[in-house]
Amino acid sequence: MAELKLIIEPDEEEAEAAEVYVDGKLDGKIYRFLFDTGAARSSIISDSYTAMLKSVGQKSTAGVFSPTSEDLITILSIEVGPIARQNFTLTRTSAQNGGKGSLIGMDLLKDYRCHFFFNESRVLVDSGNAHENDYSFEPLFLDQKFHPYVDIQFVDVQAKAVWDTGASITVVDMNFINRHPAFFEEVGQSAGTDSTGTTVDTPMFMMSQAVIGKQMFPSHKVAGVDLSQVNASIEVPMDLIVGYSTYRKADWLFDFPHKRWVISKWLG
Repeated sequence: MAELKLIIEPDEEEAEAAEVYVDGKLDGKIYRFLFDTGAARSSIISDSYTAMLKSVGQKSTAGVFSPTSEDLITILSIEVGPIARQNFTLTRTSAQNGGKGSLIGMDLLKDYRCHFFFNESRVLVDSGNAHENDYSFEPLFLDQKFHPYVDIQFVDVQAKAVWDTGASITVVDMNFINRHPAFFEEVGQSAGTDSTGTTVDTPMFMMSQAVIGKQMFPSHKVAGVDLSQVNASIEVPMDLIVGYSTYRKADWLFDFPHKRWVISKWLG
């Protein structure tokens, strides 16, 4: 099992928010990648090298706030620790669009088991061939694009959530908030930016305590966003996107090849 260093960059405005990065190589050149379980396809920023690579198609992306379209390119190799592929196709993102740029997504991560230790800024990665018997795993639902879903229990209401290491803060669909206002108290506004680089002011809420993976998470701040647009483009609509502000409270083991997950340690 190989260890990857996580580079955690705190948000300047929201104290509990942050983005999680890893360093790797594309065609032997060093890049910093957002570690993004919420992205179906990996992406590389357009620069003096990648701009020269021939486009092999187009990919449309539905951001939380607005859609975008990007070139597809094929590179010789990509390496992020033990995560490696050759002749791999990914999207090329313009440096001018303000988006997240270079990231590794589920097209790469789906074949690996990842044990996240966010308080230690590291993740253990292997091929998923070993079987862990020390944990009581939860079944993991992966949609056709391999987005990982976990269930969140609010008293007698169950919500579907994508577990997204690319999200700096947990996001709740405004439609879900409007249906279940007892679980949310509005506490102001904050500027939010989606994967396309679009920034809008979003309402912030204190979300009531809820259970994820048999663990009770205390009340904490979340962003309220209308997810109708992105939900219309995915197989299973999501009520929440579990971001750093929530998942930082625990160690998580995601065995993507065997479709199972567990909170290995509660940090509080």
